[in-house]
Amino acid sequence: MEDATESSTNSLLKDDCYRDFVPDNFDVKTYTAQAIHHAVIAEQLAKLAQGISQLDKELHSQVVARHDDLLSQATGIESLEGVLQMMQTRISALQAAVDRIRSKIVEPYNKIVARITQLDRLQVACDLLRRIIRILYLSKRLQGQLQGGSREITKAAQSLNELDYLSQGVDLSGIQVIENDLLLISRARLEVENQAKRLLEQGMEIQNPNQVGTALQVFYNLGILRETINGVVGGYRSTIQDSISKALDIKGLTQPANPKGAPGRAMLPTPGNTAAFRAALWTNLEKLMDQICAACRQVQHLQKILMKKRDPVTHVCFIDDIFKVGRSCCSAGGDIAQQARLVHCRRLWR
Repeated sequence: MEDATESSTNSLLKDDCYRDFVPDNFDVKTYTAQAIHHAVIAEQLAKLAQGISQLDKELHSQVVARHDDLLSQATGIESLEGVLQMMQTRISALQAAVDRIRSKIVEPYNKIVARITQLDRLQVACDLLRRIIRILYLSKRLQGQLQGGSREITKAAQSLNELDYLSQGVDLSGIQVIENDLLLISRARLEVENQAKRLLEQGMEIQNPNQVGTALQVFYNLGILRETINGVVGGYRSTIQDSISKALDIKGLTQPANPKGAPGRAMLPTPGNTAAFRAALWTNLEKLMDQICAACRQVQHLQKILMKKRDPVTHVCFIDDIFKVGRSCCSAGGDIAQQARLVHCRRLWR
C-alpha cells in the first residue's frame, strides 16, 4: 500500500498541471491569470478536481495506515495541553506571589532609602551647625586674645589653627551668621603672623630666647613653622651673598681712586693707589666678617631654641618637626659661612 501511495504522489509531482502548486512561493492570482490567458479553464478545473480527489484518497489511506500513531499523538497533545495548563496556573500563582512580595518589599525599601537620605542630610547639617557654633565661640575668644597683645599671641595662634581646621573640607561661603567672623579671622591671621615675625626679628637681634620661643610657638600653632624658618635662613643667606658681592666689587673698591674711569670696566689699582685699595678692601672685609658673624650667631641662637623648645600640648620638639620634610636649619650657620667662602674665592679668582 505504501508503494501505491508513493507512486500516486510521484505521478502528481511529475504532472505539469500540479507542479505549480509545489513551490513555497505559489501565487493564486498569477496561476489564475495564466489559466484565463490560455483559455483552458474547464480543462484546468477538471484536472484540479481529479487531483483533489486523488489527494483525498491518499490522505484517507494515510490516516487508515497510521491510525494508532495518530491516536497516540492526539492523546499526547491532550496530555501536553494539560501539563501546559498546569504550568500556566503555577506561573500565574508564582507571579502573584512575586507581586505580593514586591508590594511588601518595595514600599519599605523606598522608605528606607528616603530615611537614609534624610539621615545623611541631617548629619551634614548637624556637622555644619557644630562647626558654625564652634567658629562663633572661637571667634569671640580670638577677639579677646588679640586684645591681650603679645601675652596671648600663642593662644590666638592656637585658636586660628583650630579655626582653619574647622574650615577645611566645608564650603562656608554664603552663611550670613559667620560672614563677619570669617573676615575677622582672615585679618587676625595676618596680624598674628606679622606680629610673630616682628617678635622673631627682635628676639634674634637682641638674642632674647623668650621672644624667639614665643614667635616659634606661634608659627608652630599656625602650622607654618617650617616655611618661616626656611624663609628666615634664606633671607640671611641672600643678605650675606649681596654683602659679599658688594665688599669684593673691584669697581667699588677702585672708584674713589679713579672717579673718571671708563664705565663698564673694572679698573685694577695702580701702584700709586695700592695702599688706598688695600685699606678699602680690608675695611669691607671687616664689615663683611662682622655681618657674617652676626648672621651665624643669630642662626645658631635660633637653632638652639629650636632644639630646646617643645610644644606644650603634643610635646613635639620643634627641630624634629622641621626635620620631617626636606632640609632643616640646623646647618644654616654652616651653610652661610660656606656660601661666604665660595663667593669670596670666586671674587678673588676673577
